[in-house]
Amino acid sequence: MSDLAVSPVETSALNTSLTRRHFLDGWDAADFDGLKYSYGLTGVDQIGNYLWVDTFLYMLVGMAIMLLGLRVANMWWRHNRHLTVMGNPSRQAYWATNQTSWWPWLNRHLLQAPLWKKKHNAQFQISSAIDNGTLPGRWHTVMLVVYVGLNTAWCVALPYSVLDHKETVAALRGRSGTLAALNLIPTILFALRNNPLITLLQVSYDDFNLFHRWAARITILEAIVHTIAWMYNTAEGAGWQAVSNGLAHEGSYGWGMVGTVAFTFLGIQAWSPFRHAFYETFLSIHRLMVIAALVGLYKHLELHALPQVPWMHLVFFFWAGEWFCRLASITYYGLSLKQKSRIRVEAMPGEAVRVTIDMVREWTPRPGCHVHMWMPAMAGLHSHPFSVAWAPTLTQESKEMTLPILEGNALMAPGAPQKSKQISLICRARTGLTRKMYERACKAPNETFSTWGFIEGPYGGHHSLDSYGTLVLFAGGVGITHQVMYLKHLINGFHRGTTATQKIVLIWTVPDSDCLEWVRPWMDEILRMPGRKQCLRIKLFISRPKGRVESSSDTVKMFAGRPKMDTLIEEEVRGRVGALAVTVCASGGMADGVRAAVRPWMTEGCVDFIEEAFTY
Repeated sequence: MSDLAVSPVETSALNTSLTRRHFLDGWDAADFDGLKYSYGLTGVDQIGNYLWVDTFLYMLVGMAIMLLGLRVANMWWRHNRHLTVMGNPSRQAYWATNQTSWWPWLNRHLLQAPLWKKKHNAQFQISSAIDNGTLPGRWHTVMLVVYVGLNTAWCVALPYSVLDHKETVAALRGRSGTLAALNLIPTILFALRNNPLITLLQVSYDDFNLFHRWAARITILEAIVHTIAWMYNTAEGAGWQAVSNGLAHEGSYGWGMVGTVAFTFLGIQAWSPFRHAFYETFLSIHRLMVIAALVGLYKHLELHALPQVPWMHLVFFFWAGEWFCRLASITYYGLSLKQKSRIRVEAMPGEAVRVTIDMVREWTPRPGCHVHMWMPAMAGLHSHPFSVAWAPTLTQESKEMTLPILEGNALMAPGAPQKSKQISLICRARTGLTRKMYERACKAPNETFSTWGFIEGPYGGHHSLDSYGTLVLFAGGVGITHQVMYLKHLINGFHRGTTATQKIVLIWTVPDSDCLEWVRPWMDEILRMPGRKQCLRIKLFISRPKGRVESSSDTVKMFAGRPKMDTLIEEEVRGRVGALAVTVCASGGMADGVRAAVRPWMTEGCVDFIEEAFTY
């Protein structure tokens, strides 16, 4: 007989070990009848689960279609207004008034309204030392209440008429587990910077990030309920030793507990005070725990061949697609066979830095966009979002020299989209990377240093202001970076007759006059643009002046103190030409003040409010 032969006794032992793979195998069901509700689908209301899953998906699709319809209608309306008044200011009067009564009312009292009084993006302080983030707006709150309420209702819509309460608990286990896996899909989708719904619906990433956080909270709570329901039935049927055996010897349960623990830790770690106080540390831990949670959940589902496995495939597809898009953007603009992108950092007054990124390939600048900057030498594997303040346009001569050169009116010629190989940012020194950049620049020769790094994006820039006759642009501090590119675009459109623009008012608040140096070279270029004097007025407010504040001209005026939003808005609304848009990029408190001043006028005329915020 061969040495490899297996004896009958060994064969019997091997078969026994292969068949007893589950910790419940070999138990007498008569003695442990309650365990039937701890394993498999016994007691699980699969019909109800699929009903609520279908309902949830239909609601999401319906909401997306409704928002898309509203967005398309709004785009058509603005495009029609743009074509009507472009180059023909006499037609502006028609568009200065509201053409319907229901939409302005809805915009004022729901879509643009804060949850209570005027507080929205100003930090919500539990105490002077604890920052608990921001409050959602009224429309966001309505959607969140409906979303949370439906998930709660679906979790409690269980078969209570059964005689054995453990069957009801089993139904709760199945329902909460199904909904947790389902809610994970929007949780991941809404967290992506390259979420296709952002472009399709023209909803900001900041809004999607709000719903990402709430979808994650629902997912975490349902995962905890799912785990507790399983533990309860198992402990009721065979004691806590059975729970321990299940976690130790059954892979699906062990991995499920890994996922639940990781999700619970994510919920605690993502609390706003922790997230904002140590953002870079939060991000590193967050990514690792997300990986642990997703792997744990996938193994939990896959080892029992549960029907939710394809949902996890979709989640992994979303995540893989996100990182593919990010790496593709970084590689395209940052790497070539001959060179890689460089970053130059210059210290500026007011504890800020001017950052200039020289890319290896061209991009088409658009107003209102932002990029994520990667600086591995100083920030490791973290990126930080910044609004694009300036992008000098390439001329034919500069293309041949591979250097960006700004040549006044030559850049404004109509025709092909303008290209640039350079991006400039302004970053205020706070904590983390921005503080490191400022301190290093201050110590460097000429207060300037260079390093290698990349950009990812650009993102955003979906708001077109071309159809408005009057624009009021508010900026607070470094929020000016969001408005400068709009100024360049709109003044050029006014001069060429390609936009409806007739009046532009820039209102910029800074702590002291030294901060004006942040954008001086770009503002000098804007002030030399043809047609600027006919359409642009600038009001600078110095909140903490060091001396006497004097205006430099009739179109550029300086004031000491803070702006009175109500007075400024009323003045511009009463003197508007055509439709009016008010945009703001500032601190939460200032943005809330502008919103409060604008809302009463939405029902008095065609007045829109647009806010750029990074609250995540």
